[in-house]
Amino acid sequence: MRQSVGTKLATFLSTVALAAAAGFFWMGSSETASAYSGAQAEAQSDPYAFPNIELCCKPKKVHKRRRHGDGPWYPPGPGGDDRPPHGRWVRVSCGEPAPYSYSSIREALDRIGEGGHIRIRPGAACDISGLTIDQGVVIESDDYAYGGRAELRGGACATVAPAYGSSLVSFRGIDIDGCVVVQNGRLDFNEVNLASRGTGDAVRLNGGSFSSTDSTIRARGTALNAVRGLTVSLTGGGFASGASAESVVQLSVDGANLQNTLIKGGVVGVRVGMTGRYPVAFNRVQVLRGETNEIYQIGPGQAGIVVGGPKPGDDLPSLPSLPGTSFTIEGGVIAGYADGLVFAPGTRGAAKGVNIAHPGRGIVVGPGAAVDLRDNRITHAKRTGIDLARGAVGTAAFNDIQCDHGSCVCYGGDCTSRSDRDFGLFRMSGTRCDD
Repeated sequence: MRQSVGTKLATFLSTVALAAAAGFFWMGSSETASAYSGAQAEAQSDPYAFPNIELCCKPKKVHKRRRHGDGPWYPPGPGGDDRPPHGRWVRVSCGEPAPYSYSSIREALDRIGEGGHIRIRPGAACDISGLTIDQGVVIESDDYAYGGRAELRGGACATVAPAYGSSLVSFRGIDIDGCVVVQNGRLDFNEVNLASRGTGDAVRLNGGSFSSTDSTIRARGTALNAVRGLTVSLTGGGFASGASAESVVQLSVDGANLQNTLIKGGVVGVRVGMTGRYPVAFNRVQVLRGETNEIYQIGPGQAGIVVGGPKPGDDLPSLPSLPGTSFTIEGGVIAGYADGLVFAPGTRGAAKGVNIAHPGRGIVVGPGAAVDLRDNRITHAKRTGIDLARGAVGTAAFNDIQCDHGSCVCYGGDCTSRSDRDFGLFRMSGTRCDD
């Protein structure tokens, strides 16, 4: 229905009247206008801050994520964030305080988790006297790639005793003046130089495993004494003990592997206990009493390598099916000891291509031992080239023996210079004898 002009006018005037009344009421309420809160006043310049109002487009606050732990955080290196996939890496500066660094290895160990890395700034030596490493960790020089090496020192031995037997404690590119005892876990030396000035063991293995690559251990006493443990692996590098030390390396572990390693000094160069479950293998290992001029001054040692001991042996022949681990040595040199290579009673072993120089007796085989001696060279023997006790079992083939005194081969006191000889339990063939 079409509205009249009067009706339209009346509607318009009522609308204007209501708007005017509202404006009058607003203008007249000065108390209300002056009662804005601080937040409301601030909202005049920040529309997002008006109380009790949330807008869909209001920007969200970004919270920076903090790293776990309460230790310092370090910026990424030149190649990016080079933290290991498990754990963290931290730096230690034991001399002058440095930004983003702890002041001791002990403090760093308290801050990182299993599998973390500790990088030590070269300069002042870090004290590890009496330190217990109770978790898997890598400890290395901070800028070793550029030639710098960090140094650790300790009057009392540091102890490796992580909670897990599989945990690895690794030292890389470090110089250590002190000694280390392994109670559990795995200890690894990689390009480490350790010097022990006490009369005790430089590295002692009471459990766990030890491996060394291109590292050196020098000691007044025994360089490496593996009293008990799983395995020992030595690759490259050298181990040296004083002339009066009982031995340079002692292995009473389940298994061992030595290759391209120099062992020097000691009354006995290497003593292999043969009490474990796995083979013991030497490859291109040099066992030396000392340099030629040193031997003239200190005299020869008792034995270069002693395999086995009195406990596992008896005076009965050995059989291949009997329990017990075996020892093999291939290549390498033994020099400067009264007895070069000794197989104790009841042991099983083989020697191939070994060069034994200036011994009293080159190779000594005890009763009940089963051995295979092949292609070895014995020079300047003072008493006997190969001395076999009665009851020894095995073969000796194509060995080259040169004696200054005595005989080439003796079996239970029956000596011979013949190239081929059958002693019953022991057969000798192809021997080149110069006595």
